Amino acid sequence: MRIRRPGGVRGLTGTTAMIAAAALALAGCGDGDGTDGAAERPAAATTTTQSGSPAPGPSPTTQSPTPAPTPTPATVTLSDHTGGRVGTAVAAARKAGLGYTVRLEGTGRTASSWGAGEKVCEQTDGSDGVTFTVPRDGRDCDGRPLHTPKPTPPPQPEQPRDTGGSGGSGGGGTAGCELTSPAGNCYADGQFCATKHRGLSTHGRGGEYLTCSLDSGGRWRWSDGVAG
Repeated sequence: MRIRRPGGVRGLTGTTAMIAAAALALAGCGDGDGTDGAAERPAAATTTTQSGSPAPGPSPTTQSPTPAPTPTPATVTLSDHTGGRVGTAVAAARKAGLGYTVRLEGTGRTASSWGAGEKVCEQTDGSDGVTFTVPRDGRDCDGRPLHTPKPTPPPQPEQPRDTGGSGGSGGGGTAGCELTSPAGNCYADGQFCATKHRGLSTHGRGGEYLTCSLDSGGRWRWSDGVAG
């Protein structure tokens, strides 16, 4: 007896295969195990931004400020009056609006007074003004005593004059004496000089040649240049 297979078995088999394929496709993208496909992919690297100050970099080098140079005072200038008259030099300084100082040669001291016709030994220009150096009384610019040249003897001797008494020199005639004391008498060795005769020379009462100069004590006396 021949058994016939139902004609719908082949159709059922094709349908079953399609359902199985669909199930496999759903299993590949579904969440049957509680995870999705993204969980199996490697996690993307994330950059974590931390709050706070940035990492310290190299600090700039601090340099000390360069000090400003101290200005050098400018030296005043005035035309050179060395060898000229101090009165002219002082007038030129005043006209130029410059300060000035007059000093005594060889001492460094300021002159308390001076004659306009005195010679300027040296002129020094500085930042605080100009300085003129003049000779001391009875001295030249080199500090040497001024001497009156020996006079030529007169053809006839002078007659002594009556002064009405003896003076500080203790008397004596004036014949041959170029310079006399305030009392009108000839000077003697060791006698004090009048202020106007400092640094000058004359013949004394005994005919000796005297010069008014400073002694060891700093006093102006007449001396013949012989010690003692």
